[in-house]
Amino acid sequence: MTTSRFAWLAAALLIGFSLVPQEAPAEPKNKTILPPPKAAALPPQTNFIDIEYACDNVGHDVCYLSDFMKRAKVCALIVVKPGVGTFEKYDLTNEFCAEENAPPNGPAKLYGVASVTKSITSTVLAHALAARGAHSKADFGKELTKSVGDFIPEIRSGLLAGYAVVPLDHLLRMRSGIWWSEYGWHGFFSGAALFAKLVRVDMQESVITFARRFGFRSGSAKFNYSALDAAVAAAVAERLLADEPLTHFLQAGLWAAIGAESKATWGVDNTGLAIGPCCFKASARDLARFGLLVLRKGRDAKGQVIIPEAWFDIATKPSDRFSDIGPPFQNNGCRLDYGYFWWVRQNRSDFTAVGRDGQFVHVFPNSNTVVIQISDWHAWTNGDALECETFRAHDALVRAIGQRGNGK
Repeated sequence: MTTSRFAWLAAALLIGFSLVPQEAPAEPKNKTILPPPKAAALPPQTNFIDIEYACDNVGHDVCYLSDFMKRAKVCALIVVKPGVGTFEKYDLTNEFCAEENAPPNGPAKLYGVASVTKSITSTVLAHALAARGAHSKADFGKELTKSVGDFIPEIRSGLLAGYAVVPLDHLLRMRSGIWWSEYGWHGFFSGAALFAKLVRVDMQESVITFARRFGFRSGSAKFNYSALDAAVAAAVAERLLADEPLTHFLQAGLWAAIGAESKATWGVDNTGLAIGPCCFKASARDLARFGLLVLRKGRDAKGQVIIPEAWFDIATKPSDRFSDIGPPFQNNGCRLDYGYFWWVRQNRSDFTAVGRDGQFVHVFPNSNTVVIQISDWHAWTNGDALECETFRAHDALVRAIGQRGNGK
């Protein structure tokens, strides 16, 4: 029996699927994040003629943005370059991302962003650390070496207290060593499915109670994509705030700092803790404002420091610790590295939040540009190929808006 099979048989026993009490599911709870009284203006609108880009990695064929938006089921697309303009396009036919009792595609619609939430969680955690006095790389480094148990003492009471000894740095890089399979082993024992059921849908367990089920550690710190790592990171962030809910901290902090124009919502567990790996909804324009805050390395539109630049130098930069990223969360057509819940394109400066099947907050520091893409995750197919094509389309959009800045 291979190590991975043994690990998952052991994990299944630990989780105790057959022992989970069954209750009538409750309506998942969401907290509303209110916008500040005045929204920050985005750069003025600009338009493009149909943009061309290479269909494949070697540039043999030419593709067009209009076709890409249909192929990638794009509901909303925004490109922002400060000092130049904002390109904004929606699927006005409402063919994609159509939802019952929801506004049609456009600026007023709140879009679910799936795992893009992880990058928001990372940034809110950074803000909480900064509020506690972390300003320099050394300050953040000191906090990042602390274990989860230092922030959440009761997580030590699990069977083997696996998360209690995980350094915060490893948690944010998804190298906790906790035995977890996002989608399961041959379709069985999906950690993400169990989390969704017990924490999000049925609301039988809190994030921390659920995390205590996972006490086994592999003994290594290899990359392993894990919704639970992100959920525990959100719990750490809230503990840094003492008695303040993380959702309130986001509203009064980052959401106010970006000058959001619309409300947002964030799913919570049965204690009111924001669910770190998912369940965030926001307008595409406000996601662009969030991307601009990251582009400015933690400064708001007025130049005020919200999160010290040192954090982004750590969180969004590649390092020699990325060599262990492999399948199933790696796309061989356009390989990616991983930061603190941000995907980093190899041998490039740009990095992106990536949501399940087509949601992106893509930051291009060298070009001073942010690209937001929301695709219909119910219709997104052939995801690896579409993701690579998405990056080529984004590169073309960045070049196009850059040419506007150069007067072309």
